[in-house]
Amino acid sequence: MSWKRNYFSGGRGSVQGMFAPRSSTSIAPSKGLSNEPGQNSCFLNSALQVLWHLDIFRRSFRQLTTHKCMGDSCIFCALKGIFNQFQCSSEKVLPSDTLRSALAKTFQDEQRFQLGIMDDAAECFENLLMRIHFHIADETKEDICTAQHCISH
Repeated sequence: MSWKRNYFSGGRGSVQGMFAPRSSTSIAPSKGLSNEPGQNSCFLNSALQVLWHLDIFRRSFRQLTTHKCMGDSCIFCALKGIFNQFQCSSEKVLPSDTLRSALAKTFQDEQRFQLGIMDDAAECFENLLMRIHFHIADETKEDICTAQHCISH
C-alpha cells in the first residue's frame, strides 16, 4: 500500500498539500451573508459564496476594471462591491442587499429573482455568470463567447 502511505504522509501529493493555499493572496477571508426573515436571499447568498470561494474567479474578477455599466441595476458593480466587502470589511456578516436589488431590477420583466421571493441557487449562479459575460464581453451570444477577458467562459 505505498500509494496510501505516500498520500497520507504529508508530501506534495498528500491531503494536507492539497488544501494548502498557493500564496497568502489566494486565501479568501471567511464571512457570512445576512438573510433576515422575509428576505429569502439564501439562493443568492449560496451562488455568491460559490463565486467568492473560487480562487481563480475571485482573482480574475478583481483584475477587471471596465464593463458595460447598468447604473442601479448593475450586477457587475454590485458584485465588485460585495467582493470588496468580503476582502476589506471587519464585519463577520455582510448584507447582499445591493446585489439582490440589482438582480431583481435586471430580471424584473421575467419576474425572476424578485425581492422577498425565494428562487433557485443554481439558476441564480448561472444567471450571474451570464450577466458578468454581458457586462464585460461585446458579444451577445454567451454560448459562443470568444472574448479572451471573459471570466464567465
